[in-house]
Amino acid sequence: MRYSVLLLITLFCIGCGSPAAKNDPRFVAGTIVVPTISSLAPASVPVNSVPFTLTVNGSEFSTDAVVFWNGTALDTRFISSTQLIAQLQPVNLQFAGLVPIYVRTQGSNSNTVDFDVTIQ
Repeated sequence: MRYSVLLLITLFCIGCGSPAAKNDPRFVAGTIVVPTISSLAPASVPVNSVPFTLTVNGSEFSTDAVVFWNGTALDTRFISSTQLIAQLQPVNLQFAGLVPIYVRTQGSNSNTVDFDVTIQ
């Protein structure tokens, strides 16, 4: 059996329609920016590779952005709003398989992209 829940929130603001309220910064609507990963470079390396720098390309990255490798935060450097670099260590490359990568910035998580640690 499936249940759906509809949550309806209505905000009332007395006087919000007044000309003064339109210029009041307390009533300015905000937008939530969601980061997106478009590609990883490289997209794969062999298991037990030497440490390397992973380049994460995408959009909406901020200076607080952190790259996550299989749920663990990596040492991340902000290059621009479209590029980050993260340092991978030998411990990250001990096992072959797909590793989920995502970025957290401004309280939002990006989409997840798989990194392929291949068999040598």
